[in-house]
Amino acid sequence: MSRRATLAGVCLASLIGWVAPCGTVAAADTMSRIRDSQVLTLGFMEGFAPFSAGSEQAPQGYAVELCRAVAERLRQAPGFAGLQVRWRALAEPDVANTLSAGQVDLFCTPVVETLARRKTLDFSIPIFTSGLAAMVRRDAPSTLLGPLSGSGGDNGPRWRATINAGLSKHRFAVLQGTVSSDWARQRIRQLGLQSTLQEVPTYQEGVRRVAAREVDAFLGDRMVLLGYLAGQAEHEQLWVPEHLFVMNRVALAMARGDEDFRLLVDSALSQALAGQRGEELFTRYLGPQSAQDRLLQSLYPLAD
Repeated sequence: MSRRATLAGVCLASLIGWVAPCGTVAAADTMSRIRDSQVLTLGFMEGFAPFSAGSEQAPQGYAVELCRAVAERLRQAPGFAGLQVRWRALAEPDVANTLSAGQVDLFCTPVVETLARRKTLDFSIPIFTSGLAAMVRRDAPSTLLGPLSGSGGDNGPRWRATINAGLSKHRFAVLQGTVSSDWARQRIRQLGLQSTLQEVPTYQEGVRRVAAREVDAFLGDRMVLLGYLAGQAEHEQLWVPEHLFVMNRVALAMARGDEDFRLLVDSALSQALAGQRGEELFTRYLGPQSAQDRLLQSLYPLAD
């Protein structure tokens, strides 16, 4: 996928260049392969806390725990009592190919489902809602915090002219060469804001500039911002509001064509995401649930 593809096609920032393999994809026979080998191979990308992090020997994260729930569910199925789990850390360019080739059964780093990706891959039910958000300092002026957190009379996913005064005369940073940059520049121009926009080469640099007060806010994918916030020494001074200017839901990817395996995955995720168990898992990795978080979470699980 091009780095200038639509934002709805973006997963994590480092997956902007993620391209599914070309050509015809044979129907997967994941369940039979796992039954024969008694091994479930789970892929993940390192360094994306709180969703997937750690090593192959000790992976951790919100999506990693959801994949463990899939393994638990599979062990309860006939013929899978001796199931072993193998974790495989994947580099960005290898994700789609390893899934389609059957080398990995389920990818445990969240991915945005798009029509282009559905040509070669299948996806679970949604597990989280992400999109374009902001990182700010908690001691930023209320005129900035209000609009960026969705308060001040604007609860929609877009900037509107009514928040002109709050966003004007501030310094924003955005990842260079992405649709986030194009989007922010267009909104600043449309609203006539007297604000500056700095393009940065990496998420790390954008977060650093917010922490160092070189910019007032850094715009990026909320999943990635949360990951950097978790690993930042000054995480108590920084904040990623839940307000999204553009929304997209993320899911777990798998090889295309095995409806039985996808049904099992969705059944396991529905059980893990629902009720008190789902809320406790969310809180452990993502913090206390807001009313919006609770509402979105209730929409993901499927009923029996």
